[in-house]
Amino acid sequence: MRHPLLVPDLRELLHDGEVAGLRDFFSGYHPGRVAELIEDLETQDGDALFRILPARDRAQVLSYLDNARQVRLFGVMPATEAAELLHVMSHDERADLVNRLDEDVVDPVLPHLAQAEREDIRRLASYQPGTAGAVMTTDYVTLPPHITVREALDRLRHEAPDRETIYYCYVVDHQRRLIGFVSLKRLILSRRSAVIESIMQRDVIFARVDEDQESVARQIDKYDLIAIPVVDASDMLVGIITHDDAMDILRQEQTEDILAFGGVSRDVEANEETYWQGRIVEAVRRRIGWLLLLFVGGTITRYIIHRFDWVDTRFPEIEFDTFIPLLIGTGGNAGSQAVGTIIRGLALGEIQRSDTSRVLFREVLTGLLLGALLGVLGFVFAWLLLGHTKTFATVIALAIIGICVWANGVGALVPLLARRFGIDPAVVSAPLISTLVDATGLVIFYTVAILILIKLAGSGP
Repeated sequence: MRHPLLVPDLRELLHDGEVAGLRDFFSGYHPGRVAELIEDLETQDGDALFRILPARDRAQVLSYLDNARQVRLFGVMPATEAAELLHVMSHDERADLVNRLDEDVVDPVLPHLAQAEREDIRRLASYQPGTAGAVMTTDYVTLPPHITVREALDRLRHEAPDRETIYYCYVVDHQRRLIGFVSLKRLILSRRSAVIESIMQRDVIFARVDEDQESVARQIDKYDLIAIPVVDASDMLVGIITHDDAMDILRQEQTEDILAFGGVSRDVEANEETYWQGRIVEAVRRRIGWLLLLFVGGTITRYIIHRFDWVDTRFPEIEFDTFIPLLIGTGGNAGSQAVGTIIRGLALGEIQRSDTSRVLFREVLTGLLLGALLGVLGFVFAWLLLGHTKTFATVIALAIIGICVWANGVGALVPLLARRFGIDPAVVSAPLISTLVDATGLVIFYTVAILILIKLAGSGP
């Protein structure tokens, strides 16, 4: 509970029917904090608190509630009340809400909206999920190029209350093609008689309506934009994506990548849940697939150890099993570090498709240097601390070097190949890399032992 001191008082006011007092109390509250209080209350009290808010406040608070609660609250509203709520919601959020609702809930509500609003909802809801069109809003300001700054400011004063943002005004021609933009700051500082065309910025950073939403969000982040215009194939302005929506997109994409990287299957609806909202059964369902695969993969390690039993028999005085956890742990950690670094570089656009050979060389060299440093420690550990011969200590050192080089190479190459074949690199998770490197690391260890102890030394240590 985030507001333990307020909740009892709110509950008492609700039960006493102090509607006017509650409205006055929440009039100065941020919608996000009101949403937190609603979620802290029991379901029945939280719903009652939501219903007493004015329509415009309800629209703002609704966007901070989880998807399941939004659907439930909207589903029990009378059609006229639900239409009033949609009318004051931001255009992109109401389209998202309609997409989550069943047709039997939406159909009675739409006739109570103006035709322009119905068409706007249908148009926004029709775009492919994951594209710029699916997350944009049509709630923006446009200006013709021939009017003066004074006329533009008068228009802004009239339109500002109904627009999501007025910090950027987009300049369009008579066919609504985007030809430039002007900031509110520029309008305020310019001469009132200046023509918009003379002060507008013509170099516009824009997105295509079918462009991937993550790519668009990263453009907003890269260029520090408050909003980015979205155009169709004919360069006609069809919407904008605001900075707060871009942050939501990046959070969603990062959540998906983190879950996939950890070997947890991704679920769009599940990504909207907090840790405590998710059901244990759903957590098990999302994790069991990878765990089963890794469980089966883990049996390979036992098979490899069994195949090299004869090496243990040949050198009974050496406890090979003592060093297995050290070696496979080193390989698994090195591989996880490499794959995490590569996936980050891919996600941020720092690594391009043509960089495969450069990345592989860089990671192999990194693995060689890391292996050399750890190999020296392994040599000292085996020789001085555990009392093994220099020959066997050399086996440990060389095995560590080989495993680090291999782990870094695999950790770099697998996500790069995944992207080349159209697979999300984040799906190639750290547990998979770790399991793969564990098995192959044992092969490297026993191979080095055979080459040095048997073929070079010719005798036991």
